[in-house]
Parts: sequence; structure tokens; C-alpha cells
Amino acid sequence: MFRTAARDWYAFGTGELARVNARLARGDSTPVSPELAPLIKRAMDFHARSGGLFDPGVCALVRLWQFDSEEALAVAEAPPPDTEIQALRARQGTLADLRFDGRTASAARPLCIDLGGMAKGTVLEQARAVLAKHGIRSALVDIGGSSQLAIGRKGRRPWSIGLLDPRSTRVFGRLVLAPGEAASTSGDYERGYERDGRRYHHILDPATGKPTAATAGVTVLAGDAELADAASTALMVAGPGRFREVCAALGIADALLITTTGDVLTTPGMATRLQRDNDGRIPVLDWRAANPDL
Repeated sequence: MFRTAARDWYAFGTGELARVNARLARGDSTPVSPELAPLIKRAMDFHARSGGLFDPGVCALVRLWQFDSEEALAVAEAPPPDTEIQALRARQGTLADLRFDGRTASAARPLCIDLGGMAKGTVLEQARAVLAKHGIRSALVDIGGSSQLAIGRKGRRPWSIGLLDPRSTRVFGRLVLAPGEAASTSGDYERGYERDGRRYHHILDPATGKPTAATAGVTVLAGDAELADAASTALMVAGPGRFREVCAALGIADALLITTTGDVLTTPGMATRLQRDNDGRIPVLDWRAANPDL
């Protein structure tokens, strides 16, 4: 199941989503299988609820930036010119241009869909169903260290995860997960490259076509792993200025955002949980001590 998902939900290559994208890029309508259809419908819902901040329609920009594969990223030498970014944005559609009735998709403008911003959450929900089918009541499912799902408890204790400092390899805080709860973390450190002292990462702002600039990392907790995954992406784009607004729009009660200067913003629910799980305090990051220029 999961190998099929990795192929058929990948925006590029030879799987189903890649074939859908090829047709949408030509302006053709395209059939969508019952397996892929729910992902596209949920992506459209997350796009609408986030005010377009979660937009899988940045797919063509992801390829322009060479974030579409590890092989492309390994040979990336510099960010694309602004003229190329703006030209691509002008001719390429967003998810708002997608028309989908559950079986057939079409778009008013050339479109490419990248479900990478929510697919780990989808896989976690599938893992939840598989474990339940086999009667497994206790597990912590982890995908790449950035997406976790707690099934039951770890014996008498709840499952817990560490919060990674985006600018080091240390854990700066602890979070206890409720049974059935998912955690998703997105950050500017996950996939990207540095050129001339500047970090370029794979989470793109649909409004600029460039990597998000104000947020170093986001962690979201939710009972729905797909929602947690999409929300962490949307909040990276939202930045500190719209953090609470977008949490409210997506129905997220527990989230934290770390700015690129090391400030930690939390929802009220997350603040309560952090204090409970970290000896009565909210963890802080002291990046300015190490870098007074921040």
C-alpha cells in the first residue's frame, strides 16, 4: 500500500499524480482514481480554509527551485532568477483554478499539484487504519522524524516527542501526545541549500514563489494527521504575523511557531501543554546569545 502511495502520490515521475499533472499542464481534463480523489478533495478544502496559504499548486515552482527530488537538489547551484519565478507564477494556476467533481479534474489554467505538504499525514491515517485492523493498540508511528502518530499508550505512560531546535541538533522541549493524536513539524532546515550565506528551503510562499522567510519551524498537534501536516505547512507560510489567525481558521488548538530570530509563539492550548510537560515552564530558545546580530 505505502509503496504504491509513494509512487502514485508523487507529483513527478511515472505515477498517477504525475500523469494527472501532465494532462492538467496541457489544459486537458483528466480522470482521477478513487484512491487519489480523497487526497485532492482534502487538499482543496485545506487550501480554501487556509486562505490559499496551503497551496499544492506551487508544484511547478518546486521544480523550478530544484526541490522536486534529492538528485535535483544535490546539483542546485543558485536560486532561480526573479524573472523566471514571476513568469512561471503568471502563467501557472493555483489550486483555486482546479475543478474537481470527485472523478474528473480540470483547471482553468495550466496546473501542477504537489501533495507533499499533506501526504505524510495521509500515510499516518492509513497506518492508523492498518494497525486497528490487526488489533494493535499501542504504537508510535514516525515518518522521517517530522510526523508522528500516537496509538494508545506506552505501557502505563503516554507517548511523548521532543521538540527540535531548528538551528541545532538538540531537543529544547517535550510534548506528551494523547492517544490517537498526531504531531507534524515543518521547518526551514528540512530540505534546501545555502548560497552566499543565505538558506533556501523547500517550503514556498504561493504569494511570492520564494521560500518562506520569517519562520524557522512549526509544530502542530491534532487528532487528524492530514490536518496537522497541512496546517504545519500553512503556518510556515503564514509566519508570526498571521499565526493565530490561521490556527483559528484551520481549527488548530495546539501549535507553536519559532521565528527566525528564535522567538517561540504558541496557541493558548499549546502553552498549557508545554508548561505541563516541561516542569511548569514554556521552553525558550536563546539564539541571540550565540548571534547578537539577530
